Amino acid sequence: METPRMGLAGPDYIQREMERFFEHIGRSKRPVCFFEKAWKPLCDVLETDSEVLIIAELAGVPAGQIDVKVEGTVLVISGVRPEPSAETNRAFCQMEINYGPFERTIQLPAQVDAESGSAGYEDGFLQVRLPKVKGRSRKEVDIDVSTE
Repeated sequence: METPRMGLAGPDYIQREMERFFEHIGRSKRPVCFFEKAWKPLCDVLETDSEVLIIAELAGVPAGQIDVKVEGTVLVISGVRPEPSAETNRAFCQMEINYGPFERTIQLPAQVDAESGSAGYEDGFLQVRLPKVKGRSRKEVDIDVSTE
């Protein structure tokens, strides 16, 4: 089992997470994901002669809860998958679907024109298309996610 590095998490962060964990145990029979940003969506990264295509599996995440940014040669996909409403007469026997905030950082395989990029979201899959360019671009660009 890996121990968290104190420089990143810090004692205050660990204390808050422990308090959140015990509060959750006291009010729910549902297992808790211990750290806030504990899940990362699965992604495919494809490269052609003209573009980089990223496909992220985000089932159950509303399009309005997805943020896509390009920072230089790094793509950042973040958002929140809301938890389903709790029913009082059920207890989880198995739980594999992650809920809550997520963030996925992807090093792009080529320089891209982020301002000409596009993103679409359909059937639980986010597709981000980024045209390739030559040269260096270091600015940060937000990309709107459209539903199709």
